[in-house]
Amino acid sequence: MDAQQVALRGRVAVVTGSTRGLGLAMARLLGQQGATVVLASRSEAHVAAAVEMLRLEGILVSGCRCDTGELADVEALRDEALRHGMLDIWVNNAGISGVYGPTASTPIDDFERVVRTNILGTFHGSRVILPVFLSQGHGDLVNLYGQGDQGPVAMQNAYASSKRWVRQFTETLRLETKGTGVRVHGMNPGLVTTALLRHITSQPGYEGRLSALQVVVGLWGQAPEAAARPLVKLVTSDAGEFRSLTKLALVTRGLHSVLTGRLRRRNRMPLDVRVLDANGQERTIGPDATTR
Repeated sequence: MDAQQVALRGRVAVVTGSTRGLGLAMARLLGQQGATVVLASRSEAHVAAAVEMLRLEGILVSGCRCDTGELADVEALRDEALRHGMLDIWVNNAGISGVYGPTASTPIDDFERVVRTNILGTFHGSRVILPVFLSQGHGDLVNLYGQGDQGPVAMQNAYASSKRWVRQFTETLRLETKGTGVRVHGMNPGLVTTALLRHITSQPGYEGRLSALQVVVGLWGQAPEAAARPLVKLVTSDAGEFRSLTKLALVTRGLHSVLTGRLRRRNRMPLDVRVLDANGQERTIGPDATTR
């Protein structure tokens, strides 16, 4: 058994948004390294299915339905985790993307939905767990960054701005908890091939700009299992922050794909693009750009 497995044995970890994609991969990885993991998502059925799957893999796991935009749900998630003993790791992973297109015509309810999950969800998780960690004198809080955390991204103002907020919020928490034994981390997993990227809603007239995303993700995207790996190093090291994919690493990965011939159609990620019309109705453009 390696040092990481010893370090995580007996620890309890919460991962929000963890019944699929990157969140599930992170929960599985922590469990494989010896931690007891608590899963959470807005769907009770999805939580039950993910818990059963990980249990069959030999992981110590429980779950709780949780809408991170609701403070009471997050408090209930914390209480579920504390049933296992001292709580050691909390990962604010739950996040959603917004409708692609200019801010001037972004649906107001969509912008509010992104803020509720990405900003309020991160705040609720942090606000609920920090008093627990501070009273213990230890604990690792991990907030997930994303595209836009270091600068503006046109046509994705809701999501990009929310991730910029998460970075500022996380760095502030790091200052506020310095010297307490509590560690606050930011983690940017880079481009991850999950449903968040595969299923995109666009404002009408802007869906054509998304075709290039298939190639970008094909070149630089990574599977959830690969994107999750830095989490273990993060919570078992003394690093204050860890970015799994730097700009240099992204370019290097893309060049490697080109040189090995894995480019264009072979490296395209199929997309389902839902286009909103003027009445808020949707039509879906499938992977082969046929409307259905």
